[in-house]
Amino acid sequence: MAETPPLLRLTDVSITHPDAVRPTPRAVSLDVGLGEVVLLLGPSGCGKSTLALSLDGLVPHALPATLDGTVEVDGLDTASHTVAQLSTRVGMVFQDPDAQLVAGTLLDEVAFAVENLLLPPDEVLARSERALRRMGLWEHRSWNPDRLSGGGRQRLAIACALAMDPPVLVLDEPTANLDPVGIDDVYAALAEVVAERDRAIVLVEHNLDAAVGLATRVVVLDAVGGVAFDGPTQAVLRDHADALDAMGVWLPSATLAALRLRDGGRPIDPLPLTPDDLRDALEPDERDAAGAALLGGAAWQEGAEPPAVRVRGLSVTKHRAQILRDVDLDIPAGSFTAVIGPNGAGKTTLVQAIAGVDEPPAGRIRTAGLDPAEASPRALSARVGYVFQNPEHQFIAHTVFDELAHGLRLRGASDDEVRPRVEAMLDRFGLTERAQAHPFLLSGGQKRRLSVGTALISGGAGPAGPSLLALDEPTFGQDRARASELLTLLRELHAGGTTVLIVTHDLQLVAEHATHVVVVADGQVVASGRTVEVFADEGLLEGAGLRLPPVHRALRAVSTVAVGGRPTATPSTTGPSRDRGDGTIAPQRTAVIDPYAPLPPAPAWRFLHGINPLALIAATAPAMIALVFTRDVATPLAMLLLAAVVLLVGARLPRRLTLGLAAGVPLGVAVVGVGFSLWIDPAQVSETAIALRVGDWTLRTGAFAIGFATSLRLAAIVMLAVLSGAVTAGPDLVRAAVQHLRVPYRIGYTALAAYRFVPRFSHELDVIRAAHRVRGQGGRGPLARLSRSWGYVVPLLASAIRHAERVALAMDARAFGAFPTRTERHVVPLRRRDLVFVLLSWAACAAVFVVTPTLAPTL
Repeated sequence: MAETPPLLRLTDVSITHPDAVRPTPRAVSLDVGLGEVVLLLGPSGCGKSTLALSLDGLVPHALPATLDGTVEVDGLDTASHTVAQLSTRVGMVFQDPDAQLVAGTLLDEVAFAVENLLLPPDEVLARSERALRRMGLWEHRSWNPDRLSGGGRQRLAIACALAMDPPVLVLDEPTANLDPVGIDDVYAALAEVVAERDRAIVLVEHNLDAAVGLATRVVVLDAVGGVAFDGPTQAVLRDHADALDAMGVWLPSATLAALRLRDGGRPIDPLPLTPDDLRDALEPDERDAAGAALLGGAAWQEGAEPPAVRVRGLSVTKHRAQILRDVDLDIPAGSFTAVIGPNGAGKTTLVQAIAGVDEPPAGRIRTAGLDPAEASPRALSARVGYVFQNPEHQFIAHTVFDELAHGLRLRGASDDEVRPRVEAMLDRFGLTERAQAHPFLLSGGQKRRLSVGTALISGGAGPAGPSLLALDEPTFGQDRARASELLTLLRELHAGGTTVLIVTHDLQLVAEHATHVVVVADGQVVASGRTVEVFADEGLLEGAGLRLPPVHRALRAVSTVAVGGRPTATPSTTGPSRDRGDGTIAPQRTAVIDPYAPLPPAPAWRFLHGINPLALIAATAPAMIALVFTRDVATPLAMLLLAAVVLLVGARLPRRLTLGLAAGVPLGVAVVGVGFSLWIDPAQVSETAIALRVGDWTLRTGAFAIGFATSLRLAAIVMLAVLSGAVTAGPDLVRAAVQHLRVPYRIGYTALAAYRFVPRFSHELDVIRAAHRVRGQGGRGPLARLSRSWGYVVPLLASAIRHAERVALAMDARAFGAFPTRTERHVVPLRRRDLVFVLLSWAACAAVFVVTPTLAPTL
């Protein structure tokens, strides 16, 4: 019987990026067959993600890189076939689910990929339904993707890949942005996919606790991108655990725990890969002690000093959504405190309020002896350091040296003081050779180290730095070696008396390093206290939508740890949980509403909602152009009233928009009219009566007439624009332009993907503003504001470009642009009623422009 050929075959594959001095990966050869789930591991910079991108031709077709060797997918050479052709063989799922979304509903999102393949509409719908049902999302098919939690959006991304029905599925860090429940969601869905049909799956992942039960094989790349180990999962992870640990590769938490226990004198052989393996390897009387030994903060002793942070009655609302509600919290001085909770719970908002990143209400917070709402940015930055999840947000200088020197110079330090302190910090973080490089040109790990350095160096006059250091997801996107390096630094700072406050999804990190935990769920603090005490109540964590770290869940050790004194963990009765009906509590799997998401479209039962978007534009555009040339008062006033009546009768507007127009248009007409009146040349209206005289200055009635005529023209144009825009959905406009104006669909749908980023672009700007304020960028007056605004440009552009690149890769991976045309499942027809509406609109406008000028003089 002939041997089945592999679905993936890589032969001496080396990939070199344009700015690289050597290829990563390098000389990789491997075959992946049907039914295999290959876990691809390696330290940061070894080329794991680059290798994954080569499997569907994104390298070299979409990303500029030199590919040496051959990559074959289901018999197709990726170098000689397009991404679109390969996308039917390989489905890609990327790390960031938000960068993979281009449509307005879950169904449209999944159908987008299948429509690019030019399949019949019935087949598009059938495949989309199968994929959504497989991921448990079919019942929410009409939702905007922004309504899903992080895990839900990642399951949606997997559904998009599965809808193309590829024999190979490639997932690049699919759980990097997810909370524990989201991770469970994704891997439960993947397990169903594996069980349902044999596929070849390639998985790049750092969360090995979730992946080790799914993977059948492990391939490890070394620091220079070559294959170091390749074999069955258990053999590679067990036999080479010490080598992998030395390489800085992530290992299962049970394996890492066993290595720690071995170093403490309790060897375990063979090494466990799962928490159950670890539990079974220990005697019952050893499990409690082992669990206690694996809690890094269990031996912490609280001092008598007042808390480093005191919060009372804090509520925070952003963009009309309440993020935090009536929070009371004390954070002990000198503690290592972790803030945990599900995606969207309000963790980052709470810590940013504490650090003064987002200015909180006055009198609600006391941080390091200051009220963040009243302290100046310079005073706050001297006592509180804050490190953002994205280091680029807080960079403000053009060299690494100047980045570190900024805080010192801001406080007036002399060059003789600045230089030695900066050089010491450069040496401490291994950045001496990059001192004159631009911060944006550093590697990911170097950027993270620099961001921590900028927070440390600016605090106080001594070497200890700020008294409180807050970090948002400090280990995000780093390999284990770099994460361990950073955590070692944080432990040193904590041992030296610095209060460390982190936001994290990694509960294993919390167990190993945090002395205290704050649990946030649904905008409230549902528990706070010593780590051993909070982790002792597994029901509390599950009620907040979290999971105890797998090792501790298996050992169940924390429930019996002796922690003298009264427990300070204070569970709340209002957390997001639900009763299963059997006396236990299950996590509430609610959707997280994105406050930056656009409002949902209004119901389509008013006649304007049934008009083709192009007809709406055709009906209003001529009147808008003609209004520019009118000079009387009556014509724009009549058009304004006509547009308002049609809008109110023909559209179902949100109440907020209706009230805004009712109040804003008259007020705007009055304010703009008066403003224009004051600028009219007196000589132009010298023949009209005087309305107001102040000394030698006069205001005539003619000036009022001209000013209000101009104001009414602007108001009428705005109302006509609202008439056509308020009832037009972006996707329908794009589809209508593609179907009837023959606009290339690549242009239209690219614009639609960009439109989805606009609300988040505003959010990014808010974050960058806050980051610069944390760095002490204060000052008042127009010059100071102009200087600050100029500093926002580079990080904002970098963020926009990075997001655009990710979206472009995701669209290419879904066969976008594969053919000159694509299937349009949604047809936006031009019907007889559209023509009637346009003709009636033109007739009404013509009547207004002919009749009304006779009712008022031309100005």
